[in-house]
Amino acid sequence: MPHETILIVDDNRQIADFLAGTALPGMGFQTMVAYDGRSGLKYVREHQDDVDLMLLDLQLPDMTGLDFLRRMNEQGFNVPTILCTAHGSEQVAADAFRLGVEDYLTKPIDLDQLKDAINRALVETRLRREKDALTSQLQEQVAWLTALSQVGRTVTSTLDRDEVLRRIVDAGVFLTKAEEGFLALLDQENGQLYLLAAKNIDANKVTTMRLPVTDSNVGQVLRTQRPLRIVKSQHSLPLKVSTGYLVYSMIIVPIISRGTPLGVLTVDNRTVRRSFIEKDESVLMSLADYAGVALENAQLYQQAQQEINERKRVENALRVSEERYALAVSGAKDGLWDWDMHANQIYYSPRWKEMLGFTEQELSNSPNEWLQRVHPDDITSLKTNLSAHLKKLSSHFESEHRVQHKDGSYRWFHSRGIAVWDGQGNVSRMAGSQTDITMRKQAESKLLRDALYDSLTGLPNRALFIDRLRHSIDYSRRSQSYMFAVLFMDLDRFKDVNDSLGHAMGDKLLINMARLLESILRPNDTVARLGGDEFVILIDGINNISDATIVADRLQEKLRFTQLLEGHSLYVTASIGIVLSLSGLERPEDVLRDADIAMYRAKANGRSRYEIYDAIMRQRILDRLTLEGELRNALDTDDLLVHYQPIIKISNGHVTGFEALARWNHPRLGILFPGQFLPLAEETGLIISIDRWILRRACQQTVEWQKQFSDQTSLSISVNISSRQISQPDFIALLRDTLQETGLNVGCLLLEITENTIMENFDQTAAILQELRQLGVQIHIDDFGVGYSSLNYLSRFPINSLKIDRSFIHMMTEDNSYLKIVQAIIRLTHSLGLSVTAEGVETQEQLNQLRELNCEYIQGFLISKPINSQDASKLLASHMHW
Repeated sequence: MPHETILIVDDNRQIADFLAGTALPGMGFQTMVAYDGRSGLKYVREHQDDVDLMLLDLQLPDMTGLDFLRRMNEQGFNVPTILCTAHGSEQVAADAFRLGVEDYLTKPIDLDQLKDAINRALVETRLRREKDALTSQLQEQVAWLTALSQVGRTVTSTLDRDEVLRRIVDAGVFLTKAEEGFLALLDQENGQLYLLAAKNIDANKVTTMRLPVTDSNVGQVLRTQRPLRIVKSQHSLPLKVSTGYLVYSMIIVPIISRGTPLGVLTVDNRTVRRSFIEKDESVLMSLADYAGVALENAQLYQQAQQEINERKRVENALRVSEERYALAVSGAKDGLWDWDMHANQIYYSPRWKEMLGFTEQELSNSPNEWLQRVHPDDITSLKTNLSAHLKKLSSHFESEHRVQHKDGSYRWFHSRGIAVWDGQGNVSRMAGSQTDITMRKQAESKLLRDALYDSLTGLPNRALFIDRLRHSIDYSRRSQSYMFAVLFMDLDRFKDVNDSLGHAMGDKLLINMARLLESILRPNDTVARLGGDEFVILIDGINNISDATIVADRLQEKLRFTQLLEGHSLYVTASIGIVLSLSGLERPEDVLRDADIAMYRAKANGRSRYEIYDAIMRQRILDRLTLEGELRNALDTDDLLVHYQPIIKISNGHVTGFEALARWNHPRLGILFPGQFLPLAEETGLIISIDRWILRRACQQTVEWQKQFSDQTSLSISVNISSRQISQPDFIALLRDTLQETGLNVGCLLLEITENTIMENFDQTAAILQELRQLGVQIHIDDFGVGYSSLNYLSRFPINSLKIDRSFIHMMTEDNSYLKIVQAIIRLTHSLGLSVTAEGVETQEQLNQLRELNCEYIQGFLISKPINSQDASKLLASHMHW
């Protein structure tokens, strides 16, 4: 098989060059590369027949891969395509398959998966190539038969390529009848003719002569590809006979297949007028006058025959034709069939029967052997296509249908055929082939299922659900009495299951959840998995809102009493958002959006409940989106501020440092505190940029204070670090760069992290804290007591100090139990060699108690609220102490 060519259309030169230069050639493919859509289309336009497959990237610099496919379709190009992308979705996959792609791969591409996808995509092309080769063979056979039909009853020889024409004289006596004319096949490579003749059956001897093509009658026929008739008589022949002459007429017929000459067939009608030929005399008759070729060592019969037995000639032609046809049939990969319309009988080739599991003797020639085995769902389409062709409504018959195998299963077949009409316009016969396309159909079915169904649970995916939801929306527009509801469901604390039991158990929980949802819904309802632990339900044809809430209640009840994981006692709950068709939304995506909003409202209101969507929810979301956009803009417009709250050492009352706290000078809402915007920053990922901005600003300000006040060279700065920030791969490098660029002494930087941050990723955080300790940065635990409240990790991490949460400080003067808790925290912390800072100190009484408990540091409104850098400078200049 020649090397197949794959066109790579990808703007990522590293990937494209690797595939073109290494990966695909290693698999045996030739490659071409285009780095943008315009170049790819140009190459397809100019070399479509040379491209066997295309690897197409979804994101090109001048168009998308889907746009590329649409333009190909508009321009009539058909190249098998595999779509590759790093940013795909179920909708993109569905659109791509509608546009005719063979497969869909996500980057980074696994080479084994790529090889399998290429082989699947090229199945059709390879089958077509094999069919073309077979068609070429059959067309060659038709050319032979056509030539034979042209010469009719005067045919003298019809021979295969491996047979030769032979006239033998043995001891002066011919062993076979002399046959008139000859057959010569053209060797295109060296321009020579093979002279072929009939076998001497009795002697079983064969002679082959190889003769050059000269400027002769044969050469003229080969050049013009037109038959030539010659009439000639000759009186002086080199024959040792008394008297006689030879009169003959000859037709030289070209054998043409697909415009290429294969050779010539000659037919002559020769009469030797002679009273007798002397016995035992050998004669040599030249055939050069007939066709421009020579036959040596030919001898005549003792007594020349004036006529050849015409019946023998016809029988010989028929025999060879049948042998040639039988050879083509037996060698064909497809099953062949020939329908005699007059007798209503179909000849089925052995291969046709073998495809259905039968031997050649098991099936009759009845059309029912085929038609009665066709799948009931396909028989109408098959008969319609047959009828259309027989009525000349189509140029050929073609059908894809299922036929029952001998083992009872159904196989897919692609059947093609063409009818023959007689002189009166009646159908005389119809012949064709059938190809087994079961594997292709299975591959198409799998691709379609992968595009429309969730691979884990088998439920419809987002693309299929949106399609069904769109139908419901369209129907609700036409019928005012029709209503539907969409329930958006999310499992509560599903992440805890994955983290504690592993992803395999999490997957099993999702599968069991899918089966539970299917069991409680009606057959006409649709449940789909959107991804992760999100499920969505379309309840069709409801009467009022209670029909939807009843389903939500039933689901919550089922979850309460169903053990979804065997061997594990899990209390699984779900939060559900409900949207009704009465909302008037016209796009499926908008319905899902509002149901999602209602679901998040259910989670915010305590989980394990449902909420019905209303317009107020949407307004909250819009306000949140607006706030998010303004927060992103605040980083560029210097609307973010850093305020500083002093930290006092109780023993001498001096300011030892400040805690840097974020403020947002909102253009509409005024000064916003961290609790009003940092949770949003955490959700959107903006917290990383905000943390880094505050860190650099605080370090710069501290260095300025240290330079401005000679007695404050050891002044420290405390900066809060989020869990997202500490998990960034470049966090340590960023910290080093910041200290180096600002000039702050590493011992003056205190990083505050919460207990929850430590426990979210215990091992990773431990490694990072060790690097920080080696760097010389101090670590403080912020808001101690409101997180995991475990002192165990304090001995395992390189921590310098902890800060008692303000809620304990506030209550310790009002509730003695809180005082005991604070006392226990301080004693245990001191026993570990750590210092303690009390947050939220607002009264003198709180300060006095903390002094008695030997707490080292305090901060709070009693000392100062968080202040801007100018006021903090004034505080330092006043040498204030407590």
